Amino acid sequence: MARWFRSVSPDQGCLLPADIRSWLPPDHLAWQVIAVTGQLDLSRFAAAYRADGQGQAPYDPAMMAALLLYCYFKGIRSSRRIRDACVDDLGCRVICGGAAPSHRAVAEFIRRHRPAIRRLFVQVLSLLAAEGAIAGHVAAVDGSPVPGNASRFANLDAGQLAGQIAAVQAAIEAEAEAWLAAAGAGRQPLPDGDDGDDPPGGAGPGGGGMPRRLAGLAAKLARLQAARDRLAERQAVPGAPAARVAAAQDAVDDAARRLEAAEAAQNAKMGAYHAAVAAGKAWRYGKKPVPPERAARVARVAGNLATAQARLAAARQAAAASPAKVSATDPDSRLLPAKNGGWLQGWNLQLTAARRQVLLAAELHDNPADAGALVTMIQTAVANCELAGLAGRIRGWLADNGYASAASFAELDHLMLLVAVRREAVQAGRAGAARALPEGWEKMAARLATPAGKSLYRRRAALVEPAFAQFFARFGRYLNYRGRDAADTEIKLLATVHNLGKLLDHRRRHPALAT
Repeated sequence: MARWFRSVSPDQGCLLPADIRSWLPPDHLAWQVIAVTGQLDLSRFAAAYRADGQGQAPYDPAMMAALLLYCYFKGIRSSRRIRDACVDDLGCRVICGGAAPSHRAVAEFIRRHRPAIRRLFVQVLSLLAAEGAIAGHVAAVDGSPVPGNASRFANLDAGQLAGQIAAVQAAIEAEAEAWLAAAGAGRQPLPDGDDGDDPPGGAGPGGGGMPRRLAGLAAKLARLQAARDRLAERQAVPGAPAARVAAAQDAVDDAARRLEAAEAAQNAKMGAYHAAVAAGKAWRYGKKPVPPERAARVARVAGNLATAQARLAAARQAAAASPAKVSATDPDSRLLPAKNGGWLQGWNLQLTAARRQVLLAAELHDNPADAGALVTMIQTAVANCELAGLAGRIRGWLADNGYASAASFAELDHLMLLVAVRREAVQAGRAGAARALPEGWEKMAARLATPAGKSLYRRRAALVEPAFAQFFARFGRYLNYRGRDAADTEIKLLATVHNLGKLLDHRRRHPALAT
């Protein structure tokens, strides 16, 4: 039986309308991003370019900023993938007006305008504030480890760093002597890997530059020396092994309390059974209870305690056996405990989120412990709110027990701050088993013990934890750039796009604001 199909021919001439405005529907993401970009102050981008008209004309910063926001919104973060999208993604072609910036142009735009890109976060936050998209008066802080663009196997201790620095210095001296000897003999060798197109004697225009191998060794030496300096700075700060030991100790304490509670409950059950038998009553609650040492539930909890104790012993052994290390590839990143066990080389991502997961601050913390980040995160969020026209809007700040610190409590005492002083289940009222508190935590514990404090703290998880889920679902759990400045710019750009999604969603729910 014959079938009818729509005919398709790859050789067919272009059937798209000539008017670019007809390529996409009016509510397409590309048009929305272009509209938002038109509301942003991009003068800092334009100020970075020369105004004398000499040299090759750069791409319009407004177009490049819109392209970045659009591609990152769709999860396209690689400069090469952005270049490819400018060819095969119709939204990118509309934004670029048919142009196709190279991957180098995209990467150079990000590198050149890092401060201006970071300021976009506050600008989008101000748009959210102006359109009433920021609800509530409470914000929450939380952190999560994210891998950076460096291998965890590139970490070196002080002795290994000293050996590599000495080796690189010797290689530099040998290379420089060979280069100078060749120059003194009347011949200047081409830089390593040179094909003869550059002037003799160096890679730079006009000759006289440093050979490429020598330049590479000098860059490696600078990187190793920076790693050595960073390692010295971290010596007095507890690192990842200490954080892992502290977490393992908390797990042992929790398991011990649960075992004690399980044994007490079993003993109470045995007492109730014997009392019923003595009174001549029938036992109506299942089988005859057994002593705690024979009860299956108590045995399970005891097994959990044994497992926690074994992990604590392993963590202590690893902390004692492994000296402090730093990455020779990216000294600014750090070896952190991963969420599901093991280790990763990266950063401790900190987010401050208000209602509907609007981000008020996004920062990178290079310590696995969250406690040292609380003051910075709240102060940054307050500053961002003031710049965005939200001064005094957020009146309550929430954080889990990982941020508990007497020093932070004292410094932020002027704010309505609620930080859990016990584990989450206990603090939220889902479990008992309290323990003694460290000195300086009593005032915070008293705040949390009030009915208003309990009710307010229960909102913490709903404010910030979905923000991490949305953040990682859209962008992935990784960073592309190395170095604190570049990685911080990347995080600010991701947070800007996250809030851009909140802005566009608010405008969809309130169409009058989009006109």
